[in-house]
Amino acid sequence: MSIRRITISVPESVAGRIKRAARSKPVSAWVTDVIEAHLDDAEMDRQWRAFYEDLGLSPQDERRGDRLFDRLRRAPVRPAPR
Repeated sequence: MSIRRITISVPESVAGRIKRAARSKPVSAWVTDVIEAHLDDAEMDRQWRAFYEDLGLSPQDERRGDRLFDRLRRAPVRPAPR
């Protein structure tokens, strides 16, 4: 994988929060992980909307589907039993 350096500017308070959240992980790696997760979520949302359009669901069914989808995305990841 090739790496491309970019520069971003954030308020001082945000920079401090980023450094604290990253802990011992390099900030660039932590920010990359956060951005990738956000992009994955955005793509999942786009595909979910396209799925709804294909089905022609009622607004009520869409709301129900959204609630179920949100529950699935928030489901805790449980470690495999040993």
